[in-house]
Amino acid sequence: MKVLYVYKDFDIHNGLIETFLILSKKRATLPFDFEVCVFRNNKDEHSKIFKANGGILINFDSRWGSNPLIIFKLFKLFRSKRPDVVQTFVLKPNLFGIIAAILAKVPVVIATDLTLKDQAHTRLRRLRDKFLYKIYIGLANRANHIICVSEAGRKELKGLGVRVGVSVIPPPINIDEINKYFKENGDRSVRQQKDIIIGIVSRLSEEKRHVDLLEAFAILAKKYPDIKLLIVGDGPLRGKLEAMTRRLKIDNRVSFVGFQKDVHKYLGVMDIFVLPSRTEGVPIAIAEAMACGLPVIASRVGGIPEIVDDQVNGILFDSGNVGELSSALAQIIEDPEKRKSFGTNAREKVYRSFHPDKFIESHCQLYRALLDQKAASRSF
Repeated sequence: MKVLYVYKDFDIHNGLIETFLILSKKRATLPFDFEVCVFRNNKDEHSKIFKANGGILINFDSRWGSNPLIIFKLFKLFRSKRPDVVQTFVLKPNLFGIIAAILAKVPVVIATDLTLKDQAHTRLRRLRDKFLYKIYIGLANRANHIICVSEAGRKELKGLGVRVGVSVIPPPINIDEINKYFKENGDRSVRQQKDIIIGIVSRLSEEKRHVDLLEAFAILAKKYPDIKLLIVGDGPLRGKLEAMTRRLKIDNRVSFVGFQKDVHKYLGVMDIFVLPSRTEGVPIAIAEAMACGLPVIASRVGGIPEIVDDQVNGILFDSGNVGELSSALAQIIEDPEKRKSFGTNAREKVYRSFHPDKFIESHCQLYRALLDQKAASRSF
């Protein structure tokens, strides 16, 4: 069984790139062959690892990711490679890939939605996406199936008029790397550390709402002299956020460490993980934090309530409510036993739901079922 994945680029590390890296490591034992096609690949950092693991990357090297001529390139690629399954990811690759795959008569075409439709970090882009989604829904109904990472995403698509089947398959986490970290560093519960480290791992962009976290931290910093904030990630808002810490007079207790390859090293020093996003699908960052035994405080948006069980492995709050966020943080800061029990529960849940083997098996079963349906329809 030959599968061809289509995505926009391999430049910025995110949950999907991590998925491709996990699959490339397991390539020899996968029940299907796969290749990845991207519209462009301007940075070699992640693609080099992917290729070193044995992954095959096809780069169109397109200067403009929205160029409609990409449809023609995809059509030629599909006709040449003759895959059994084409699976596309996110809005524009979904749009271009579905059209090209239908024209090339690919047996099974699957679109994949990783986020909700309001994910874009500017109002103009969200307005653009609102228009594009109307086109996408019409095309999605011509595909064989859609995969979402959360039940929230599935409900949103059905509400927008999707009639084809929609499956929910959560993304995988890198269990091997997490187990390696624990083997080398031991259980976090035995660490001797006076300060309480609150942390976040995410791109520094509007939708992640770092501003709310900084405001909540500034409130708490007056009461708790031993708390610190660790911000992992980079993005367009870094300068603004650093300036905000100076204005709030918390810059001596907040660390910006930028993008980090070895994120588990930083998760390992945190005591509490926070993600106050305005919108989310199913954040890999939360899943990885939970796998490292961290209690999670997160906004009640998108697929987050499907991972974080309120008052079981974390605390949920309404996005944008700084008072609720600071109150939730205070609960965990003041109760070390709750931190420990939430962290234990978090790790157990993630290992059940986000294991790579479960992800691979779910996809393989779906591919086979759709190919069988296609073969049966042709026999009539």
